[in-house]
Amino acid sequence: MVNARGRRFTNEAANYNALGAAFHALDPVSFDYPNLPAWLVFDQAHASRYGSFGSRAGEPVAEWIPRAATLSALAETIGVDPDGLSATVERWNAIVANERDEDFGRGESAYDRWSGDSEYRFTRASTLGTLADGPFYAVPIEPGTLGTSCGPRTDGRGQVLDTYDRPIPGLFAAGNVAAAPTAMAYGGAGGTLGPILVFGRLAGLAAAGADHDGT
Repeated sequence: MVNARGRRFTNEAANYNALGAAFHALDPVSFDYPNLPAWLVFDQAHASRYGSFGSRAGEPVAEWIPRAATLSALAETIGVDPDGLSATVERWNAIVANERDEDFGRGESAYDRWSGDSEYRFTRASTLGTLADGPFYAVPIEPGTLGTSCGPRTDGRGQVLDTYDRPIPGLFAAGNVAAAPTAMAYGGAGGTLGPILVFGRLAGLAAAGADHDGT
């Protein structure tokens, strides 16, 4: 995945909570987001083996996806720096050959290795593959909103706190209407369900006047 300079800017295999943060990087000089727009680049070998965006493995790549016979031509088509893209792909292929991403650590975590090619699961090779077999393709990638970590802060019983961290009598919150108990971290798919079950019950018990242990 590259930005307008044709450069990688993150571990593309990371969980989507961490991945999203890479798009929010702000250039303090230009007051712009240097990683937007971004493009996901893949080659024909990848499309043939794994499929692509609505097309199964071996099927033709969808017509709406930009493509070109060479990386330079693809860069021109999508408005990306050609020299930057060529240098990035050269660097990437060297990373794949060494099976170690020294730039962004792709393939180092258990998450990365689980989510890649199941034939190479639990190894770096599961998420590292060359870009060499034209034609080359590029799909625009943009961040989106999935959930929220915002809302009023609460204590361990789900009681909303004021600006002095004092409980507000009779006011409770749980789930996505409250500040996430995990703050900026996100546990993964369904990560809001456990907290709302726990804190919803605690808030209900507290609102009903029960003791904190539920008795």
